[in-house]
Amino acid sequence: MEFWRIRKLFLAVFCLAQLIGHAQTTTVTIMGTVTDEVTGELLPFANVYINNSSIGTTTNEKGAYTLANLPIGNIDVAVSYLGYAPIKQTLRFEQPGLKKVLFKMRQGVELEGVVIFSKKSKKREQRLKIITRELLGAGRFSKLCKLLNPEVLRISLDDNGHLTAQTISPLKIENRALGYLIHQDLSDFDFYEGKVYYGGNTRFELLKPANEEEENRWRANQKTAYQGSLKQLLTSMVSDSLRENGFRVFQEIPDSLRMFSRVSTQNGMSFIKNHLHNRIEEVRGRALIRPGELETERLVVSGTKLEVFNLNKRSSSPYSDMSYAYSVISFPQGYSVISPQGWLIMPNGIDIRGDLGNDRFANLLPADWKRD
Repeated sequence: MEFWRIRKLFLAVFCLAQLIGHAQTTTVTIMGTVTDEVTGELLPFANVYINNSSIGTTTNEKGAYTLANLPIGNIDVAVSYLGYAPIKQTLRFEQPGLKKVLFKMRQGVELEGVVIFSKKSKKREQRLKIITRELLGAGRFSKLCKLLNPEVLRISLDDNGHLTAQTISPLKIENRALGYLIHQDLSDFDFYEGKVYYGGNTRFELLKPANEEEENRWRANQKTAYQGSLKQLLTSMVSDSLRENGFRVFQEIPDSLRMFSRVSTQNGMSFIKNHLHNRIEEVRGRALIRPGELETERLVVSGTKLEVFNLNKRSSSPYSDMSYAYSVISFPQGYSVISPQGWLIMPNGIDIRGDLGNDRFANLLPADWKRD
């Protein structure tokens, strides 16, 4: 009996060692310094983080930092420091281990604009309401979100009617629905004729819950935000479980492969029949996913656009027989790189319109958020 106990203990320790060894050989640790580009001065307490995530750190008194346990592959590392222009650098590591990465920052420059509204201007307040609405969205979680420092926004109205904005330091968005303080370096915001575009570096910081009840509520809301999100859609593609998670995805058929059905009218004229399955066909997740160059990567491949329906959300769509939340996804390069957990490794390789394109900071989860 004692022999078997010792043997089981040995096997358990051996398996743990194997897991630890595997983790050590499949992750990257980056370290280095953050300095002034011109003077070479070390910058203490600068924020160094993985863009769109809650993974980050700050430099010490000597301007040095360390970020450990990062996955191999592409990593968007962003750096911010008061009085300096934020930077972002895409790094690619195909081998695990310790990597040295140095960041040089440039002191911030004046933002350009046609008409810049002063802090106490009534026009500024009107424009600020629009920007707040477009950043937070109109969902139920938006009521529990607010901008803590709107004074960092520089708002301008161009002659062509575009409402634009930038930040001189990170905009802080408190999301008490999901439990995050979001630091947003808004490099570009453009609102015109009801459509909005914005971009920049995003850092998620975990808020401290007041009690266990608030912590549980945040976790429940996070799960709600995950349902029907782009992250869940991409994860469902990888696991080939689109239908099981409430999605139906249709791929546009190229003109060269289409077989049109024609119907005749009373006047004898012939028309192409406009039906859901005539120009698009339903696809499974495995038909869209290919292996990446690394084990931490997957490719979502489609030469034509995808039309996505969220069966758990009733809404209008171009099709009378599919009254569900509707989105259109296209890949300008024919593919996009993601992680198996639905983390967009190449954000510029995907264009999203419709329901999935309406995500705002009120229901936005960090890329490293994990399910139970």
